Amino acid sequence: MFNKLFNKKSDYKFQEPENTSCFVCSHILDRERPILYVSHDKDDSSWQFLCGHNDHTEDNIRIIGLGQATEIDNSVNDLYEMPKGICAERDNVGDKWTPYKMEE
Repeated sequence: MFNKLFNKKSDYKFQEPENTSCFVCSHILDRERPILYVSHDKDDSSWQFLCGHNDHTEDNIRIIGLGQATEIDNSVNDLYEMPKGICAERDNVGDKWTPYKMEE
């Protein structure tokens, strides 16, 4: 199921332009892991789409367009209204996103 999410044309719902830069880990771009963590930074409005593992280094950071993130996993469109300062997690692809406030 995970690989079926990739390269799927999405119904883009975000207000930001599709070419808005966002951060993603290499595990997601390399199709090793799915998106299980999303954050919308309150200070600079940036979006992050990560695999949820804690083994990231600076070498794992990649920059993609927000539209590309929705093509990788169309379910991130469910978070299009997520306010700044909020994160969302899920345990598995297909699970409902659980939002929460970012720690200070």
